[in-house]
Amino acid sequence: MPLLPDAGVTTEMPAIAGTYGASERTTTEDLYRAMSLALPDPCGITRLSDGRYVEVNPAFCQMFGLERDEVVGKTSLELGIWASPAERERVLQAIARDGRADQLACTANARGRQVSGLMSACAVQVSSDSCMVFVFHDMTREHAVYDSLSAAHALLSQAGKMARLGAWEANDHGVLQRWSDPCCDIHGLSPGTPPPGDYIDLFVVPRFQGEFRERIRRCLKDGTPWTLEIEIVRADTGQPCWMRVRGEAVRGGDRTTVMHGVMQDIDSAYRAEQALRESQERFQVIFNLLPYPMGIVRCDNADYLDVNPAWSLMTGFSREEALGTSVIELGIYTPEERRRILSHASRAVDLAPLEATLRQHDGQLRTVVQVMRKMRVGQIECWLFALHDITDRKRAEEAVREREAVLSLTLEAASLGLWDADLITGMVSGDACWHSFRGADSKAGSVVSWDECASPHDHAALVAEFRRHAGQPNQPFDAIATPAGALEGKRWLRNLGNIVAWDDSGKPTRMLGVAIDVTDQRQHEMLLQRLAHYDALTQLPNRVLMAERLDEAMRQARATGKLLGVAYLDLDGFKPVNDRFGHAGGDQLLRNTAERLTASLRPEDCVARLGGDEFAILLPDLTTPEDAERALERVMRFIAAEHRIEGLPVSVTASIGYTLFPRDDADADTLLRHADQAMYQAKQAGRNQYQEFDAAREREARHVRTQLAHLRAALVAGEFELYLQPKVDMRSGVVVGAEALARWNHPERGVVSPAEFHALIDAPENETGFGAWVVSAGLRLIERLQQADTNLPVSLNISATHLQQPGFAEWMGEQLARYAMQGNDYAKLVDLEITETAALFQLEAVAETLEQLRAMGLSISLDDFGTGYSSLSYLRRLPLNILKIDQSFVRGMLEQQADLAIVQSVISLARSFGYKVIAEGVETEDQGQMLLQMGCTLAQGYVIARPMPISAFIDWARTWQAPVSWRQ
Repeated sequence: MPLLPDAGVTTEMPAIAGTYGASERTTTEDLYRAMSLALPDPCGITRLSDGRYVEVNPAFCQMFGLERDEVVGKTSLELGIWASPAERERVLQAIARDGRADQLACTANARGRQVSGLMSACAVQVSSDSCMVFVFHDMTREHAVYDSLSAAHALLSQAGKMARLGAWEANDHGVLQRWSDPCCDIHGLSPGTPPPGDYIDLFVVPRFQGEFRERIRRCLKDGTPWTLEIEIVRADTGQPCWMRVRGEAVRGGDRTTVMHGVMQDIDSAYRAEQALRESQERFQVIFNLLPYPMGIVRCDNADYLDVNPAWSLMTGFSREEALGTSVIELGIYTPEERRRILSHASRAVDLAPLEATLRQHDGQLRTVVQVMRKMRVGQIECWLFALHDITDRKRAEEAVREREAVLSLTLEAASLGLWDADLITGMVSGDACWHSFRGADSKAGSVVSWDECASPHDHAALVAEFRRHAGQPNQPFDAIATPAGALEGKRWLRNLGNIVAWDDSGKPTRMLGVAIDVTDQRQHEMLLQRLAHYDALTQLPNRVLMAERLDEAMRQARATGKLLGVAYLDLDGFKPVNDRFGHAGGDQLLRNTAERLTASLRPEDCVARLGGDEFAILLPDLTTPEDAERALERVMRFIAAEHRIEGLPVSVTASIGYTLFPRDDADADTLLRHADQAMYQAKQAGRNQYQEFDAAREREARHVRTQLAHLRAALVAGEFELYLQPKVDMRSGVVVGAEALARWNHPERGVVSPAEFHALIDAPENETGFGAWVVSAGLRLIERLQQADTNLPVSLNISATHLQQPGFAEWMGEQLARYAMQGNDYAKLVDLEITETAALFQLEAVAETLEQLRAMGLSISLDDFGTGYSSLSYLRRLPLNILKIDQSFVRGMLEQQADLAIVQSVISLARSFGYKVIAEGVETEDQGQMLLQMGCTLAQGYVIARPMPISAFIDWARTWQAPVSWRQ
């Protein structure tokens, strides 16, 4: 760095030239000059006596933007070399103290920017002067590299912490018991979510399920450790994700007691590896398929390492001819042209294009634009280049210049006005034709402001169109405006333009365009617009314009918090008038009605004819519902006043339905439909009145529909689960079965009470679909019980609608057949529970279906017996196995004699018909004791156990004992 002292410094120093002879001194000076010219860092010599520069090298001049003659003889302070005086003092102190400065950190002021670097200097004797030689090394790039490496290191450290690896553990049957939070995250579940019992069916992609089960089976059987890469389906997004899972057995003796392992999200790595392979293949494909001639040449000898087919096509040399041969040997470039290209590429900071002349294999010359960038292929430094043949463009440019004169004549003949807008200053110039379009007597080239080019009413539309064009430059600016001044509203100009210039920040600076007089077309469009938005008979807005104004009125109501009345009006008695006076009389009555409607309403209200004798009314800015009623009463009085058609008196009335937004928070179409429904209610109520739409009832209906949709979505998402409530023999203390009861595991609310969704399940549109899920999930429960050596029947509740579906028995057989194919006969473990409602309707069909089910081996239970209207004949005709005493009778039998009698009667009936009987809803030991005394030994209820997940049920069933009072 030329940070040299400006005052003398006395110190011992070596002599550079003073001890040599003249010839030797000349040689030494030449050596110094050669070295300083070769050095890439700024260096030089200053006198210590006055601090003035004696010599500096080209790197110094380039860095500070000075010529050598501007430096020699000046001091560093005069040239403003230092970033601050303190920098200079530090160098002087080091020279005075040590006679030299070794890599002293300094900051210089180079071309208006501060440059950090290392300063090395020492005192020397040059001829008879005490001088100092210095070298400054710019550390800017090293600092940038250091910062980049530091950031990369921090990023790498953070990535190591973010490795997603979770642990899991399964029991000796391969059922997941627990897993860590990373496992939840991998599967798109909330932290702390327990692993599902049917994990493989829920999460593993079907094509991996068989192999997954086989690995688990072998591990449980003989302790074989395993690793598998599989795809799972995330619960939150439903998208597949790659995962690596490892497992190993913990053995106790000759059996596996537990299996544990880890699972890791490898989706990103897996897909990245796949993408890298595809990227390499794509690069080679793209390189060969690109229409631009491209190639790679060595930097040292210009030999070609690779070229693409487009290069061969342009040059006429094959790839085999080019490889290993230089561009000079092929004669593509002359040595002088190649030196010029390399010089430009070496100086260019970025891919700066350069025009060059290329010779093809056949000797023809082509003009190309070449861009180059250095790269490495292995250990070889190379140039990657791309060519663009502009020979034809060069020829076309000349042709374009020739056509410009012709184009000018064409524009004049076509009556097109040219304009040129400076987007920075907002000034617009144009030719004489353009000025005449505006009604201005200005010469070509005259400049006016943007605001003078169009009416103030058009400014907002012009600005919006300009912004659109700036965002989509490939689509031209296209706007119609009327001129400002005398021709406003009388002449319209269509302006077509394109942005043709942008500044360095990407901001548009200039736009060119043409103006076309479209006055005739515009007037025609306005007429068509009128016809499209207004009713030709009454001149009222039609349905299209009414829809637009309704949307605007709804936005205004939301913004102000006021009410918007939407009314639907239909004339009472219009048809007799039309029949009596003909269409002309009917049209006259409709015109009269339109005038009266307009007269009866406020200026801000809107009335439209929807067709026939139907009208719509908008009543914005209402404070209370009574405001709407008063307005409609006024409308009805105006309509009911006597009309005169062809000089004769005519009387008609109106029926009106209305709704109030946002109290009725519906969309625009629905608001009109609601008003129309209310109008029909007014008609049915006797006409000549108004009725308000019942929005509360509609909201309740919408709420129910929404809840039904939520339930269907929850079923698809796997949020429902079957819990098991045990059935026991109270006398023997044995668990004899379980009833499967649905529970909703809501992702936000947790386990939802059945009371909240049973009504939704019973809805006709849900019964069949939910029932199918119950059967499928119930069979999976039986399978899991079998795997846990718990051989118990499971009762599944079937709705009346589902049972009465045609082909229900055949469908049930198909469900059982899926498990029979695996060697499992689950029919004898399935008990179908039906209610009296299901049995009483379509008795013959139900009985036939039940016979078919019993023939398959299934048992049939009649649930809630005693709560319906069944008779003994029904019991005789229905093929049943079990009667269930309804819990309402069991709950009250100790206090109510009637309930006790009913329970006793049901038990007796069951014995008479040879049915088993089971009491549900047993909540106390005393109730159980009473049932035992009456001969009913089978029961279920809270005193025994509440419904529970299958994993809890299996553990409960192995340890449950009946109360002592029941076993006595």
